[in-house]
Amino acid sequence: MREFEIEILRNFTSLQNPVFDLFAWVLTFLGNEEFYFIILPFVYWCISKAFGIRLLYVFIISVYINSWLKVLTAITRPINIEGVNSLFIDSAEVGSHYPHDSFPSGHAQGSATLWGFIAYRLNRNYLWLSLGTLVVLISLARLYTGVHWPLDIITGIAIAAIIITIYHFVEKGLHKVSEKVRISLAVIIPVIMILLFPHSEGYSYGGFLLGAGIGYFVEKHYVGMKIPASWTRKLTAFVLGVIGLFALQAGLKIILPEEAIFSGLRYAIMGMWGLWFAPYLFVKTGLYKKG
Repeated sequence: MREFEIEILRNFTSLQNPVFDLFAWVLTFLGNEEFYFIILPFVYWCISKAFGIRLLYVFIISVYINSWLKVLTAITRPINIEGVNSLFIDSAEVGSHYPHDSFPSGHAQGSATLWGFIAYRLNRNYLWLSLGTLVVLISLARLYTGVHWPLDIITGIAIAAIIITIYHFVEKGLHKVSEKVRISLAVIIPVIMILLFPHSEGYSYGGFLLGAGIGYFVEKHYVGMKIPASWTRKLTAFVLGVIGLFALQAGLKIILPEEAIFSGLRYAIMGMWGLWFAPYLFVKTGLYKKG
């Protein structure tokens, strides 16, 4: 089986040329953390808070599961395999267990979760086709760049489909519970995530959901950001919010120690920024009004 996968990778990487490399770089970026820090806030701040919070939870839980499986399986990436030329290796070096973190593909699972959930919620044929094609291209780029096994890609997409399917049924149950229960879950679930996966990624994703969950309910009751119709206001707010988000990501990394628990704290603050502090800033500056 592995020899068959190596041959597939050799065939894909043999197609490398400057033009295809550029497309692969763009597709790789669309599966990087930096891109998700752009698209997720954009949906929440500029499109719909209700849709944005659902997308955020489904996506973060998906990448959390992906990181947990990477550590559990500890499969080595196909880098330095004879005949396989790997590109953009820095996109694979972000995990704490590199290079033994190949399975499943984070780019395939993350993009399938993000774009698959959007297609599922909006449920338009043209979106299923276009976004499905985008997911396939992002996934194939991981084979073209020689940083993942084919089975990593297939499994990542399959897990994303399972997560979205489970969400379909879980959401119906959440509508029936009180807000107090939902607030409790917003705290309990991230704590459980950290306890079950006490590694850097577990603290980061659990911390982010904890900060985002607390921020969401505080903003809902005490800020009440209302997204305006004006795209000038929305894009101005978006730029301010993203600058603040990346400033926190870089600044807190310098200030706080490197231990995993502080990584969780850093991401918790970033989650609060996205769902509480930034909306508060938008309202206070007059860009957005209170709902």
